[in-house]
Amino acid sequence: MHISDGILEPQWVIFWLVLSAVFRALGLRRLNKRMLEARSSLPRISLIGAVVFVISVWHIPVPVTGSSSHPVGTPLAAIVIGPFATVVVSSIALFFQAFVGHGGLTTIGANTFSMGIVGAFSGYLVYRLLRNISPLWFSAGMAGFIGSILTYLTTALELALSLNPGNAMYYWKLYSIGFIPTQLPLALAEFAFTGYAIKYISQTKSEVIDTSQSFDRFTKTALLLMFLIAGVIAASAYIGYMGGGNMAGVDGTVEAGAAPGAVPDGIGVKLMARFGEPLGFALVGITGGLATGYFWNSWRKK
Repeated sequence: MHISDGILEPQWVIFWLVLSAVFRALGLRRLNKRMLEARSSLPRISLIGAVVFVISVWHIPVPVTGSSSHPVGTPLAAIVIGPFATVVVSSIALFFQAFVGHGGLTTIGANTFSMGIVGAFSGYLVYRLLRNISPLWFSAGMAGFIGSILTYLTTALELALSLNPGNAMYYWKLYSIGFIPTQLPLALAEFAFTGYAIKYISQTKSEVIDTSQSFDRFTKTALLLMFLIAGVIAASAYIGYMGGGNMAGVDGTVEAGAAPGAVPDGIGVKLMARFGEPLGFALVGITGGLATGYFWNSWRKK
């Protein structure tokens, strides 16, 4: 879901930009309508945008494969604010992520399609199909799981269509095999996180802080499952590092195999090489915060 600059052929760069722009325009239209009807919805949408940015930029090592990958976050966002609004916030998240070496500016269209459109709409559809026949936590969890897997299958398809047009289906399967073993454990973690988050939101509704001191059975089970998955990933990562693995990102690993002659380039790669990840993330966070604050104040005055 983080294809770098310099990987896709120009015609596919344009194709995905145009296709994603259609969904983004529909999303902006719906967002404008929603904010006119209820201005109080803007803080929630902004918060979900921040959640998508943090979740989808978080490198989690998966030692069994000697690599690392990202959760997606857009299925959760789609359930809370709707899939069209999620396209908009994921585009913004991907724009800022490009400046910290995750994805690129020319590939925002392709990355938005895989993460913000396929991930959001597939997760939302699964949630809607299951919510009347299964517990809320399960339908939301399955949305997170399916959305996460389909995001990376779509990324594999985007690479195959651009780099191997003569035999795209074969290479789509090949690139998918490169992505899925690493992404599967994170998809299971996203199942637990999304299921717990949606159930918590549905129970607390507008409450921000839960003042109760007791945990119900579901909460205990969900927390235990989340800690268990996180513990397995952390322990396996330690084993992977001890075994000499560098836990490189699966996006870059598959890209290198798919386009060995291409050199991933872009402003994010240059910034990370110059400043390093900690300073780079700080700069992007400050810039994003200032931009958000500026537009928030402008909107509030209007």
